[in-house]
Amino acid sequence: MTVRRALVDCAVLSLQDTCVFYPSCKGCFSRIDVEQQDTTRYRCFRCGYRCLKEQVDYRYRLSLSVTRDSRIFGVTVFGSTLNPFFGIHASELQKLVENLDGSVEPSTRFALLGKAV
Repeated sequence: MTVRRALVDCAVLSLQDTCVFYPSCKGCFSRIDVEQQDTTRYRCFRCGYRCLKEQVDYRYRLSLSVTRDSRIFGVTVFGSTLNPFFGIHASELQKLVENLDGSVEPSTRFALLGKAV
């Protein structure tokens, strides 16, 4: 996998997506999904990696609308580069969100995460 990094000097206008982390493949970092036949397992459709739900690793994905030189464009930041920003690994943050009091709706959880960003 090719890794491209760039330092972009810009101002953040808004968060484009309230979902700031996703279940990721340990092999290729793509999003993995629950298997239809066995909901206790996840599978990467890109490389075929499979794991149990308890073994799923999460990665940050922060999609932003930014401005620079009076132009507006989208920037997406992935992975562990966001650990210092959040102060915690994405898998640990996901566990905290999952363990919130059951009275909190999922949409409210992600709205709170969005405000934190």
